[in-house]
Amino acid sequence: MDEAHQFLNKEVKDEYFQSMSLDSFDSIAKECRKYGLFLCLATQMPRDIPLGTLSQMGTFLVHRLINYKDKETIESACSSANKSTLAYLPILGAGEAILMGVDFPMPVMLKVDLPQIEPNSHTPQFSIK
Repeated sequence: MDEAHQFLNKEVKDEYFQSMSLDSFDSIAKECRKYGLFLCLATQMPRDIPLGTLSQMGTFLVHRLINYKDKETIESACSSANKSTLAYLPILGAGEAILMGVDFPMPVMLKVDLPQIEPNSHTPQFSIK
C-alpha cells in the first residue's frame, strides 16, 4: 500500500453515521500474519499510521526521517530501533536506508544502487500553442 498514511487515517462522514475512523487495517494486518501473507506499507509519515497497525509489522525499511514524531513512532513500533540507530535517520542520503526488525539481530544499513536503465520519471514539459 503506497502512501498508506492517506488511507489509514481517513474518516467516513455521512449523514447516517457519525464520524468514525477506518481502523480495519489493524485487523487486516493481524489476519495477514495469521495466514502467512505479507502486507507492505509505504509512507512518508509513519506518525500517521495507527500504532495497532504498525505493531503488526515485523520488518521496517526506513529511509531518511527528520521529523521527531516519525522517529519516535519507529522507535516505539520496532523493538530493534535504538537511539544510536535512530540518530542516523536524519543524515541518510539518497538511496540509503536502515533495515531492522524481528528477523535481524541488529539494524542493517543499506545503499541501493541506481538502476542500469533509469525510469522516465521526469516532469513533462508543457507548452502553449
